[in-house]
Amino acid sequence: IPQQALVLLNDPTYVEASRSLAVRILKEGGDDTNSRLTWAWHQVLSHGPRPEEVQAIRPLFDKQLAEYRCNPAAAQALLHIGQSPAPSDADPAELAAWTNIARVILNLHETITRS
Repeated sequence: IPQQALVLLNDPTYVEASRSLAVRILKEGGDDTNSRLTWAWHQVLSHGPRPEEVQAIRPLFDKQLAEYRCNPAAAQALLHIGQSPAPSDADPAELAAWTNIARVILNLHETITRS
């Protein structure tokens, strides 16, 4: 239902969980964007992304990263949601962009629905 999607995308608890996943993506996911996307998919869904999923989410990452590089205040605002602090050694724009990608992955129908 639409309200569920709004909660899963915007509730501070879910945003903070997404940021925690984003920290792991940056630390454990490899050195390039595609490796990190594949790693995140495996962690959340226990399988890699299909090519069309990468084609859909890769441009979103690139767009988010560019926006946060142009607007560092927006990146900082996102990274301050929740109780745990963001790591001080992370690039704020990159961490914010990966946080949004983690939000998308954690909000996939496949992630939130058991069947």
